[in-house]
Amino acid sequence: MQLSRIFCIFSCYFLVLTCVASAPQNNEPFFELPVQLVGFPVIIAAVRISNFVKKLAYSLNPQTYQSRVKRGLIAFEDEEQFDVPLIEKKLIEEAGQNVCIYERVCAKYAETSLQKSNSQHHLDWNVIFSQYKSSPDPMKDNYLLSVFLGDIIGSPRLCRLLAKRGRQCQIPLID
Repeated sequence: MQLSRIFCIFSCYFLVLTCVASAPQNNEPFFELPVQLVGFPVIIAAVRISNFVKKLAYSLNPQTYQSRVKRGLIAFEDEEQFDVPLIEKKLIEEAGQNVCIYERVCAKYAETSLQKSNSQHHLDWNVIFSQYKSSPDPMKDNYLLSVFLGDIIGSPRLCRLLAKRGRQCQIPLID
């Protein structure tokens, strides 16, 4: 009991001496915070806020919700980037020698694709399939190719250039 009382008195004495020795002087503040105590939480908060703002901006961007195929396509503002002979060669390789493009259909969907923003862009499938059904049997694939080429690439000029190169469909559509 005596030992604990002595220990308690020494503790109080030491605490009082520490407070008196560390009492503020004229040029010293009463309470001093270590830089790490303030700096690290501020840095962590700044990083978390900046990450939140980045994620918020990404989620609010309408191109985020665009399909990967459309995001992966290069936007051709300068239409001279099209290599029309190469495109024609690929079309022949994929669809055969008799592949052709309905220039009017391709240009119509290309213009629609350019005019509408991505959030408003919807194809009218009823019109597409009614035209598909009314097109002659050997030309059905070419009709859909014209629709999708116009819609995905979005260049009426490419449709005209392919038609000039002799890929214009000779069998007219039945309207």
